[in-house]
Amino acid sequence: MLNEERIRLMAKMASYEEGEGKEYIPIKQYYRKDYISYQGVKTFFSSTICFGILLLFRIVYGMEDITELLGSKVLSSIGVSLLLEYLAFIAIYQAIAYIVYSRRYAKATAGTKEYYSILKKVQKLQEKEEKAQPSEDWK
Repeated sequence: MLNEERIRLMAKMASYEEGEGKEYIPIKQYYRKDYISYQGVKTFFSSTICFGILLLFRIVYGMEDITELLGSKVLSSIGVSLLLEYLAFIAIYQAIAYIVYSRRYAKATAGTKEYYSILKKVQKLQEKEEKAQPSEDWK
């Protein structure tokens, strides 16, 4: 006999797995600290590449000024200012990434918590059905 409650819960679980669950279930395979650290490392490399591209654009745009600066002896001050800009860029980028990935992990936690509670309900309903049906093994 089909249990309508169990079927309804299983359909809800399947829709979650096809929708939000595709994104959230893999996130919950990590601990919070590990997930945010992993994403932070990825963010560091992508932000470094982004800074390099922006620096390249800036160099191409101000090529005339750069040739004048290369003749002067202020290269060390340019290097220090570029380093400070890079550090500020990375710090801002990492702070934004931390906020984004913390929120994403929190959403995944809430979504999967509901998913696993439904899974427990389905298991209990299935156990009830198995206890209610006589065992066919002894025949």
